[in-house]
Amino acid sequence: KKFASIDGDADRVVYFYVDANKKFCLLDGDKIIALVGTYLQKLIKEANLNLRIGVVQTAYANGAATNYLQTVIGVPVACVPTGVKFLHHKATEYDIGIYFEANGHGTVLFSPESISKISAVAADKKKSCRCKSCLAFVGADQTH
Repeated sequence: KKFASIDGDADRVVYFYVDANKKFCLLDGDKIIALVGTYLQKLIKEANLNLRIGVVQTAYANGAATNYLQTVIGVPVACVPTGVKFLHHKATEYDIGIYFEANGHGTVLFSPESISKISAVAADKKKSCRCKSCLAFVGADQTH
């Protein structure tokens, strides 16, 4: 079974599960960033969209997650002082800005331009990429 817990305003998520060996496994903010960044980068590449995806972390981030995002996925990572106000501000500099603190507090920001581009691909009947239905979901009513 898989579980997720969110706070009152839904800007903090903790995802967890129990594996086959009955071990509790927690996906903290760094792991969530890696999953979200990987997924969005794949969708954007598959749709052949020219969008700048960026991840924003603090000095408390897991270095392995930072290295994975930069070297394996090819997503730029910026480091800012601790605090959501710094993370959020820096994330707005990207077409798609992703930030999650280790405690799961964070979000994914889509610029108005990215929403327009994503929506256009999702609505284009001539395009035949497998990612169209996912892009339609991603592009639906999301703004900074």
